[in-house]
Amino acid sequence: MWRGDWVLHNVSEVVSHDMSPFAKDAMEKHRHGPDGWELRGRVLHRVLQAHLENQPSVHEDRWDPWIEPLLSDPLFQGIETLATEYLLVDRYRSVCGSCDFVIRHKDDPTFVILGDLKTVSSKKAVSSRKSPLAQLGAYARMWQQWHPKVRITECITVISGPEKCKVRRHSPEDDCIPAWEECWGKFQALQPVADF
Repeated sequence: MWRGDWVLHNVSEVVSHDMSPFAKDAMEKHRHGPDGWELRGRVLHRVLQAHLENQPSVHEDRWDPWIEPLLSDPLFQGIETLATEYLLVDRYRSVCGSCDFVIRHKDDPTFVILGDLKTVSSKKAVSSRKSPLAQLGAYARMWQQWHPKVRITECITVISGPEKCKVRRHSPEDDCIPAWEECWGKFQALQPVADF
């Protein structure tokens, strides 16, 4: 609920609206089960959140090949956590979502990073995983609406695979927010028009 109304859309729904049936089927095929992306993502997000909040976490040893490179990445050294799994709603559009984390450098508190964690099943897939620019742009735009005095300096995608972690850096203004605006426009064009 936002301003007494239901929020009609979430960011994931919007950014995936034009995904092909083939891509949707491929995602569903590998979603469930002990090696599915849903469980892997849930575990790794929980571990990263606990790490950023300086809390202990418990996980099965089989996730260590993902967790060790993730938590030891230089990105997560010398930082202060501003938010984890932070729910945001757009003040002007009926859309919401939650960003994985917002951190800043301890030695330069004005350098604020909004990040999204993506997990992959293989070391090879770390390099080929695309960055979710529109998704990051949605969160950056909403963050600006609610926290205009805390400017997002950089958006990042953290790609976690077994024995490998890669950080991709993006400009909020040049890469992410424009990608979100384009995605939102295409999504809105497909929505039924209310007849009043």
